[in-house]
Amino acid sequence: MSLRSHWRKVLSLLSLLGGLTPTLHAQIQPATTQYMFHPQLSNPAFYGQQEGIRFAAVYRHQWAKLEGQPQTLHAAADAYLPAIKGAAGLVVANDRLGAYNNTTLQAGYTYIQDIRKKVKIGIGLNAGMVFSKLDGTQLITPQGDGSGLNDDALSNQLQKSIRPHFSVGVSVVHKWIEAGISYSNVLQSSDKLDGVNVSLRPVYGGVLQTYVSGKIKVSDDFTLKPSVLVYSDFKKVQTELSIMAGYKEYVYLGVNVRGYNKRSFESLSPIVAVMPVKNLSIIYNYDVSLNKLNAVNKGTHEISLSYLLPNKKIYKSPKIINNPRFL
Repeated sequence: MSLRSHWRKVLSLLSLLGGLTPTLHAQIQPATTQYMFHPQLSNPAFYGQQEGIRFAAVYRHQWAKLEGQPQTLHAAADAYLPAIKGAAGLVVANDRLGAYNNTTLQAGYTYIQDIRKKVKIGIGLNAGMVFSKLDGTQLITPQGDGSGLNDDALSNQLQKSIRPHFSVGVSVVHKWIEAGISYSNVLQSSDKLDGVNVSLRPVYGGVLQTYVSGKIKVSDDFTLKPSVLVYSDFKKVQTELSIMAGYKEYVYLGVNVRGYNKRSFESLSPIVAVMPVKNLSIIYNYDVSLNKLNAVNKGTHEISLSYLLPNKKIYKSPKIINNPRFL
């Protein structure tokens, strides 16, 4: 069975539920194995924590070789701005899954407070919109007769919906450790997708996320970077555990474990990060499925590029002119 066929049946089931109740509850948060390198994608409190203008792009191709597989693209930029005592940021994300497509546009501000120039505390807010599309031409239902879907809650036309999206977060950054807590989709808003006679109204729940990452100096040249990410929709909990070993900030090698608990073990992911030139990072990981999906997919590929333009290259110090009176 192709993944697209699987998700068509899922959408058909949702439509049947929609016939019983006009409101459905759902939770969608695209995963990223490289969370320790791009915390600003999910927590606005990490905007500007590197004191420069940072650009990042992340592409994730999940369950390769399966038709209709999830594909996610993130593009982000944030900048530390001393004039506003904080930072501004922008994140654009597109998440495709079979016939369903979500595009999220968010912009935010983070207030940053230094504590003795050793610890930075950030309080951030994101505001934006989510643009959803359901392509009815890709849907097939078991009760369809070849000329239509034969389902009152689905349409064979392209359906669109727009909903607001807000997220808040707090971060603490030190030379050797960083941590953050964020809550996304604060309003828990819903889409409206019109069928023939009934509308689907999926409600997207909020997600609480906790992130901690440290840096342990092993020697002058080698460091270890352990990280943990835990997020929950207050019904289920998902965990990410990783350990990276770095050499002189030029290259990192490590592994990430997703979803390990007493009942499941979702994936194991080797990760490599290289910095060919200063402030430029190229990161790649390959997720190996350790559940039943492993038999029908070729794993997950994820690659990202990021670049930091330090503020000292933008805000140049004024020239000093010595005055003979004070020599």
